Amino acid sequence: MQSGIRKPADYTKDQILSHPRLLDLLELNGEQLTFYFEDRLIENPFIEFDYPMERRVSDMTRTVNQVVSVHSGSDQTGPSVAQDLETFIYEQIMLYRQTPIRDIMMDLVDELDERGYLPQSYQDLALKFQKDPIMVLDAITLLQQLEPAGLAAYDLQQCLMLQTEQDSHAPEASYQLLADYFEELEREDYQAIAQQSGLSDPTIQACVAYYQTLRPEPASLFDRPHQDQLIPDVQVVQEKEGLQVVYNRQYHPKLRFNQVYYDEMSARQDAELMNYIQMHQKMYEDVSECLKIREALMLAVARMIVDQQIDFFKGEQAHPQPLLLKEIANSLNLPVSITRLVVMNKHLKIGNVVYAFNDFINVSGKVGRSGLSALNIQANIQSILSQAKGPLTNEDIVDKLSQQQIMISPQLVGRYRQNQSKQDDMKQD
Repeated sequence: MQSGIRKPADYTKDQILSHPRLLDLLELNGEQLTFYFEDRLIENPFIEFDYPMERRVSDMTRTVNQVVSVHSGSDQTGPSVAQDLETFIYEQIMLYRQTPIRDIMMDLVDELDERGYLPQSYQDLALKFQKDPIMVLDAITLLQQLEPAGLAAYDLQQCLMLQTEQDSHAPEASYQLLADYFEELEREDYQAIAQQSGLSDPTIQACVAYYQTLRPEPASLFDRPHQDQLIPDVQVVQEKEGLQVVYNRQYHPKLRFNQVYYDEMSARQDAELMNYIQMHQKMYEDVSECLKIREALMLAVARMIVDQQIDFFKGEQAHPQPLLLKEIANSLNLPVSITRLVVMNKHLKIGNVVYAFNDFINVSGKVGRSGLSALNIQANIQSILSQAKGPLTNEDIVDKLSQQQIMISPQLVGRYRQNQSKQDDMKQD
């Protein structure tokens, strides 16, 4: 890790939340950061940009939609799976013991909308599935405990409540405020909340600051914006002491404060002018501090990923190790919501390959109650297909797997077959 960069532990949760601008910066990748500077800081007359030399990145092997081994000669013991939200949810469900409730959870995935919400009531879904309403309600409750937090919420209020409930770093009053005063929060009527709840204004504002870190759409964790020039945010390099993570700040414009111009303006000793220039100086200082925190957080998350996946990066393992957002957050003592902002839409480069951070948020290799992992099941599906004398439906494969005591839904079989087909097409291209 680069010297002079503070660690996440050096920043308290309150310090992170005290910088509203930081939340914007955490969402941005390297390319977007440059656009942000030019759009938001251009009107500050004291901020100057030193642009880096143009660097060509078009020759990088991009694997944004698929995790592949760094070493082409590594032993691929099972099919690789492109990471997406539906597969991630299915594979988490498969970790449960096979029961009627788990089967309902599988059916519920098809009912999620593009935001990751479940907009139908459990009574309507019970009628649609012809299942007991209580069993459907239990299945929804279990589905809502999976990652990404906020999944299967009925609406925005419940989505935020689920994220708050599952985050041990959430302010103490934040869940209750969402439950009892959501309309007032939407109207920003904090005075009414204070009068009715008896909470102090600092307590309410701390909760409001925390809400800014939450995501209104849980499905956004696996958004993959199109990028013609994919610039990795961090780089993993081999050193004598092992793999090191380096922040790619060389791709970003460097911000400089024009102290000479500031001193000239300050010398006029005009009160109104002093307010103006001090406000812009404060903006520069705030942005600079936010960039330092952003760099520390991104390096820490990337380091956590690399430490977890070191055998994969060395080519000694064909697939990444299981890793969840909450595991990264707990390890770094960060709110899950902040960790999610760091992971979304970020990339790391090792050798000649670029990976999305969220490709390592997966449970494919985790062994479930059945004693099998998703990778084992995928390999079995591939074996069944390769030995088949004719075309097989998803239901045919489910039947053959059940003969091996592997209980899986046709939906997940279809998802694996679809992903494998995409990978085969990529290899042909």
